[in-house]
Amino acid sequence: MPMRSIARETRREIRWIVSSRLLLALIGGAVVMAAWGALAGASSAIALVVQFEGTLRLYKENGEDISTALAAPAGVSGDASQQNIGNPLRYDLDQAVQALTQTQGMGAVASTLSLSAFILLPVIGFVVAVYLATHDTASGSIAWRWPESGAVRLAGSKAIALAVTMVALTAATAVASVVGSWITGPIVAARAAELASFAVPGPDVGRTVLIGVLAASAGTTAALLGLLVGTVTRDRTFTVAVFVLAYFLAPMLGASDPRNMIPLTGEGVFYFVGQFRPEAVGDLQPVVGAAAQGVAALIAIIGVAVTWRVRSRLPSER
Repeated sequence: MPMRSIARETRREIRWIVSSRLLLALIGGAVVMAAWGALAGASSAIALVVQFEGTLRLYKENGEDISTALAAPAGVSGDASQQNIGNPLRYDLDQAVQALTQTQGMGAVASTLSLSAFILLPVIGFVVAVYLATHDTASGSIAWRWPESGAVRLAGSKAIALAVTMVALTAATAVASVVGSWITGPIVAARAAELASFAVPGPDVGRTVLIGVLAASAGTTAALLGLLVGTVTRDRTFTVAVFVLAYFLAPMLGASDPRNMIPLTGEGVFYFVGQFRPEAVGDLQPVVGAAAQGVAALIAIIGVAVTWRVRSRLPSER
C-alpha cells in the first residue's frame, strides 16, 4: 500500500510537470544545451585546427623537417599549471584531432553532457524543483494531499519525480546533441579535411553512458536541494534569482564548495577538450564527491518530509 501511494503521488507530480509550462522550459533547456555544446565543440575544434595550421606554417618557414616532427611524440612534461612542450607541432596536431571528436557521435554527446553537468543541469534542476515544491501551496491542493498521502510519501514522490525528470532531460540532451553534430560535424570535417588521416576515436559508449549518469546525478542533487529550499521558503522568484546569481557569480569557496563536488565526482570521466577543462579544487578523491552528493540528496529529502510534517500539524496551515 505505501508503495502504491508513492507511485500514485509520483504520477501526479509528473503529470503536473507535463501539463505545466515547465515541460516547454525543459524541452527548451535540452535544445539550448545541445546547441551550445555543438557550437562550443565546433568552435573549439576549428580554433585548434587553425592553431595547428599556424604552427605548421612556422615550421615550414624555418625549414623544419615536418615528417619527422609529426612522427615524433609531443614530449609534454610538467603539470596543468606549467607545461613544457618539446614538440609543439605534434602537440597542436594531437589537440586538433582530439577536438574534432567533439563534433561526431559519442564525442558530441560526451562533451555536451560534460559541459551541461558542470554549468546548466544543476541550475535547471534547482529551478524545476522550486516550482515543484511550491505548486501545491500555490494552488491549494496541499490541503487534501496532506491527509491523503502524508508528508513522507509526498516528499518521496517529489524526489522520484525530479530524478525521473533529470534523467529524461539528460537523455533528451544527448539525443539533441547527436542531431546538432549532424549539422556542425560536416562543416568542421570539411575545414579540417587535411587531418582526416590523423583521426582518433572519441570516448567509447561505456564512458559516454557514465558521463550521462554523472550529469543526471548532478542535476538531481541540485534539484533535491532546490526542493528543500523551495519547501522552506515557499518563494519562487527570489529563491531562483539568489541561487542563479550565487551559482554563476560567487567565487569558489574551496574544496568543500558544493559546486566543487561536480568536477570532483567526474574527474577522469568528463570529456573536456581544449582550454576549458574544469578541475576540482583541492586533492580530494572522486569518491568523496559522490558521497557528498548522496548525503546532500538524503538530507534534502528528510528535510522536506520534516518541514511538511511540521506544517501539517499547524492550525494556520490547514
